[in-house]
Amino acid sequence: MLRKSLAGFLALVVLGLSALFTFGQKINENLPDWNDVYEFFGMAEEIEKGEVYDQPFTMSFLDVGQGSATLIHCKDPDFTMLVDTGEQGNDGVIQEELKRLGTRRLDYVVLSHPHSDHVGSFPELAKSNLSIKNVMLPIVDQDRLGEDTALYRVVLGSIRSSGAKIVTAKPGKRLVFDAKRSDKKVTVEVLGPIGGKENQYQDFLNNRSIFIKISYGDVSVLLTGDGEYQEEMDVIDWLNSEEGKASGISAQSTIYVAGHHGSHSSSSRRFLAIVKPRYGIISCAKDNEFGHPHESTLTNFKDVNARVYRTDELGTIVIGTDGKTLVN
Repeated sequence: MLRKSLAGFLALVVLGLSALFTFGQKINENLPDWNDVYEFFGMAEEIEKGEVYDQPFTMSFLDVGQGSATLIHCKDPDFTMLVDTGEQGNDGVIQEELKRLGTRRLDYVVLSHPHSDHVGSFPELAKSNLSIKNVMLPIVDQDRLGEDTALYRVVLGSIRSSGAKIVTAKPGKRLVFDAKRSDKKVTVEVLGPIGGKENQYQDFLNNRSIFIKISYGDVSVLLTGDGEYQEEMDVIDWLNSEEGKASGISAQSTIYVAGHHGSHSSSSRRFLAIVKPRYGIISCAKDNEFGHPHESTLTNFKDVNARVYRTDELGTIVIGTDGKTLVN
């Protein structure tokens, strides 16, 4: 009986809001839109269909198999960032998307941590005719990388040969890029890795991943590499510390790229509760040997009412925005 009453009440509310939208336009009232309704009832609406590359800000979550590579591009300010590169051999995927975006410049390349499925294609990109300005890296002990040592040294050599400046990722770092023709801006904020944890997690590089948030208008995307539960908790602790509060940085984001390709070791309920994403992106290969994404991760996204998009099902996922509305 209670369920029927609640269903009836919700139906009346929706009908009432529909009437407001219909007749409110005639009297030019300042009324809520459907996004407000979805938010009120804790539901993530499906992203609108439209000409994504016509939008001033685009996020391309590239299909690089069992790896991760995300291109962020803004027309004004003129800004392009690549977060991770996928395994070796994916440089062509990245180059093709850059061609669609109409740029040959990468203002920032963020290499979240020294695993091949996140940094493997950087040497090929560095050898290409791309202009790479800055490369952001986490603090790691290069002498303790184990089997990743050889590749990471090649990556570091490629950075030097490219002439790019190395930028160290530290929580609280904020970069702001102002538009020339509007009041919009791109803001880049670093939430992790947390300093002082180098030795604690040195043998488990996933938890040295860069946590980075990029914002444009009211829209933001948070990427966390392969960061797992331990690092998520460290980031929460930092956000609640005096330093974290003083930074003014928040983990809350419109879009959250699931850590570690949707593994159950990441995207914990506690972390998602503070990120409060409307959408989740999972980058993984179809029928991968790890079983990503794990069912518990999908459940965690469902519990925060986030709609999930997966590269293993959809291929490359491109989302555009004007700083408010999302288009796919």
